[in-house]
Parts: sequence; C-alpha cells; structure tokens
Amino acid sequence: MSIKRFRALAALTAVTALGVSVPAIAAYGDTTTTTSTTTTAAPTSTSNSASISAWKAFHAQWKAYVDGLKAINATYRAARSTARAAYFEALSTATTPTERQAARATYLASLETALTARVAAITAAGGPPAPPANYNGTAYVLGIQAANVAFRASATAAQATFAASLAAATTPWQRQQARLAYQASIGNAILVRANALEALGPPPTNPGRPS
Repeated sequence: MSIKRFRALAALTAVTALGVSVPAIAAYGDTTTTTSTTTTAAPTSTSNSASISAWKAFHAQWKAYVDGLKAINATYRAARSTARAAYFEALSTATTPTERQAARATYLASLETALTARVAAITAAGGPPAPPANYNGTAYVLGIQAANVAFRASATAAQATFAASLAAATTPWQRQQARLAYQASIGNAILVRANALEALGPPPTNPGRPS
C-alpha cells in the first residue's frame, strides 16, 4: 500500500473516534426542586438531593470512561506522528532505492502496529457505565451508549481485520482489497450509528430527574 493511501486510511480511522463524547443529556441541567405542600417536604428534598447525586456520580463515571477512550485515540495519533517523523528522517539519509524501500516498509509496519494496539486498547476498555434506573434520561442515555458501543465494536473489528489483512498481504492487489473492505466497513458502521441516534428522537427535558 502506498504512503498516500495509508494516510487516507489514517484519516478514516480518526472518524472512529465518533461516539466517545458525553452528550449534554448526561448532565443534570436543572437543579431546582419542586416545593411540596405536604408534611413530607423535607424527606422529598433529601430524596431529590440523593437522586441528583446519583445521576451526577454516573455522569462523572461516564466522563472518565470517555476520557479513557480519548486517551487511546491520542496515543494512536502520537504513534502515527512518531512513525511518520522516523520515516522522513530515514528518507533524509537514504541514498539508495533499497534504503528508501526499507524505510517505507518500516513506516507501514509501525502504522499497522499502532492500529493493532488501538484495537486492543479499545476492546480492553469494555462498555460504558450504565446510568441509574428510573430517570428521565435513562432510556435515552442507554440508547446513545448502545449506538456508540455497536459503532466502536464494528470499527475495531474492521480495524483488526484490516491490520491482519495487511500483515498477510503479499501483493499490491491484496493490499488494495483490504483497504477497500476496511473503508466499506467503516462507512457502513457510521451509517448504522447515525440511523440509531436519529431513531432516539429529541432528548428528554431534565434528564437527571427521577421519572
């Protein structure tokens, strides 16, 4: 595979960072409490405070999970940058076609290694923390998470297959077939995720309140 094509695939891989942000729905947006005219006003206030704390605790856990995924992507991008810098350094000192070919082979191998490491890290991260039950935003958040988890599963599977195909490829045609299959898989995963998110409809109001 050419360097230009692998750069295009690197850009495509960056798309797989989709689904690692915490939507505003996860935050508790309205901290006001309803005033009760009954004698149970104080217990209700305490209960509401505990409920708000439970949702905020979940939000913090989800943010930490997302930050972990972002760190994985950052590590992957850093590995690509390091490999590219080493490649250009090797080219600057290469004086024969053999040396330039060796530099290119080393660069592509480094990119494949970085991609494989990213797949392993995202797989090891597992699924996101589940929101507490019986909140206005519980079902909506679960829908978002399901769409994102399914997307990342499809993306990492495609990346694993792509990396394995590149490692086994012995001809330019085989490498091109691997690239096209990878692009098709990522494109399909993006479409499936978009449809799933659209099907959720608008987010609920006051997502952090008990339903």
